[in-house]
Amino acid sequence: MQAGAANAPATTPYFAARRVGHVNLYVGDLDASMQFYKNVVGIEEVYRTPAAGGGFVSNGNTHHDVGFIDAGGALAKSRGALPGQLNHFAFELETEAALVESYRRAVHDGETFLRTMDHDIAHSVYNVDPDGNVYELYADVVRDWRSQRSGIVTKPKPHWAPGTTPPVAEPCYHVDPEIRRSPEALFHPVGTTHATFVVRDLDAAIAHYERIVGLRVVSRGADGSIAAMSGACPGACLTLIRSGPTRSVGYHHVGLRVASQEDLEQSVETARAAGVPIEVEIHDAHRRAVLLRDPDGFLVQLYADDAIGPDLDAITADFALYLL
Repeated sequence: MQAGAANAPATTPYFAARRVGHVNLYVGDLDASMQFYKNVVGIEEVYRTPAAGGGFVSNGNTHHDVGFIDAGGALAKSRGALPGQLNHFAFELETEAALVESYRRAVHDGETFLRTMDHDIAHSVYNVDPDGNVYELYADVVRDWRSQRSGIVTKPKPHWAPGTTPPVAEPCYHVDPEIRRSPEALFHPVGTTHATFVVRDLDAAIAHYERIVGLRVVSRGADGSIAAMSGACPGACLTLIRSGPTRSVGYHHVGLRVASQEDLEQSVETARAAGVPIEVEIHDAHRRAVLLRDPDGFLVQLYADDAIGPDLDAITADFALYLL
């Protein structure tokens, strides 16, 4: 049975994702990636895990908004990974108790998962969508993540399976996190909000994320060729776009929100003066966005909305690829 397949349909979604918490990327030069996201994108380095070749950046929104795995390291090589490939992206759940209950119900109904992981500060299960994109479903199990995730982290990861330890019943994420601004950086995001993918079969992808992850469609765009999907938190956290002649299947970009359009405009001017290339620039009526390309070719979207936000129902696939 393939991961994600089920013997019986669920009457309600198995999991109830709150939002997209982070993306994790395979990179060719970990130091170069960390420097780009620190100095250009504007997210602080918080910790590294040398045994896995990992590096993680965050301004406080969560324990990491973007993670990296060195493609030359043992972990990446064991998976046959190459620089420029998505490792996974992650959905945050309300509590570990909800994670465990959802996992048990899914397994009972015949769902299979790639692996389960103890990340010390969070517990996770991993699955794969119809296009082969790996995603993580996780719940934080400690609130003060900085006390355990700072600098160099060498603590080994023990085997863990949902329910083998007493699940934490209360939410451990921060409702109003302390966001740290990096004044020396070119841009100043306040956190990861969404990820955008091009998919082969849009209906199959929608069905998967509805049934397994618990997302809901908030818009199908102007012609039904996109699906903006939301979790329990406000706003679309996942954008799925039907493939086409100009739209190749796969991960496209991560979206990072900036505090205001004025702040973003100032950063754009600073980036231009510094000679930093801007791949795409969007002037929508209600969203200002730019996309940068990192050292491994990944696109990073930095955006700010006005009080209204973009009209999702009026957007076509080619425009959504960069706006959403």
